[in-house]
Amino acid sequence: MFWDIIIEVLKSIGRLFINPLLYITIIFIILIGYRRVINERKSFKIRIHWGFSEALMLLKEGWPWAIIVSVISVVIGVVLPMEYIVLVTLFSIICVITFYYHFASVVYPFACAFLMLWWVYTQDASFTFWHWTVDAETMHLKLLASIPILIGILLVVEGNLVARHAAHLASPRLQKSERGLNAVTFLAKRLWILPVFFLIPGDTITEIVPIWPIFDLGGESYGLILFPVVLGFQQRARKLLPSHFYPQIGRTIILLGAVVVVEGIISYFVPMLGIASVIVAITGRALISIMYSISERKGKFAVTPQNEGVVIAAVLPNSPAEAMGLQIGEIIRKVNGENVHSEDELYRALQLNAAHCKIEVLDTDGELRLRQHVIFHHDHFRIGLLLVH
Repeated sequence: MFWDIIIEVLKSIGRLFINPLLYITIIFIILIGYRRVINERKSFKIRIHWGFSEALMLLKEGWPWAIIVSVISVVIGVVLPMEYIVLVTLFSIICVITFYYHFASVVYPFACAFLMLWWVYTQDASFTFWHWTVDAETMHLKLLASIPILIGILLVVEGNLVARHAAHLASPRLQKSERGLNAVTFLAKRLWILPVFFLIPGDTITEIVPIWPIFDLGGESYGLILFPVVLGFQQRARKLLPSHFYPQIGRTIILLGAVVVVEGIISYFVPMLGIASVIVAITGRALISIMYSISERKGKFAVTPQNEGVVIAAVLPNSPAEAMGLQIGEIIRKVNGENVHSEDELYRALQLNAAHCKIEVLDTDGELRLRQHVIFHHDHFRIGLLLVH
């Protein structure tokens, strides 16, 4: 029995590497970084983060959540038919290749695949995709609870990733304000891959205890599949700073996910509520994107020229500015004792003391603070600051 499970785990890992979704997503993650660098060079003549930064974060940010979701799905026994896995793969690929990641939230492929199964079931229809036939028998009563719970959990994960990491690679873009001044917006465009273990009907893992799996499909043996769950996100910040905006939208997604999980649990006892909970998930996630987009299009820019000094639009990684703790949206008033109102004035003030830099900055809370740092010969000559003035 033990060796059978080990072999099944190895087979499930092999299934991950034959899934085209994995490779398509990796390609588009690289393209995200490439296009980000192009746009940063257009606005500021320099890139902020390396073009492969998104690719390097591919698993680094999401692997703890992949483990958590895998443990939950296997422990409670969420069994997914292979036809459903194939449909999720198809819808995920469509979401990824559009390059418009407002529609790449994890909710859409999982929910659309579920609604398609439900439609086939209610219409007693069938269709064949590649080698897989989807018909009324594919739908099972337990899916009305297990899939909404799974969607809710994945939404909670998505919200946490957005709240914690979306601001990190949010790319600044210059834009003209209504008064014709340079202002800055920030675009976060991310894809994450979470390799998650799911149970599928199979012939390897037999039922261990009478209560497992909870969401079985009427079988007595199961296999494993390691599936590349793709979470996409795209949102532009303008009125709020990225450090405030993305955690806010992330918390809203987490709240939606929690609501969907609760509805899914209730669906275990009232199955028809499962359809409603999936619709709530789709509608709620779409409304979150739309409402935050509309909100950010109105009002003044968070990062725009100020009379008090020059405003920080971005801080280059591993630079003196980063070491000094300078933040986006802060206003630099003095450098080495000299008032600065332009990038040229800041550069000249830096040359007053090429070995040491003292900066007087007005932070986003309106408080004045002093930052200083030793400048080394290999440091960026503008100490790693991108400014709007």
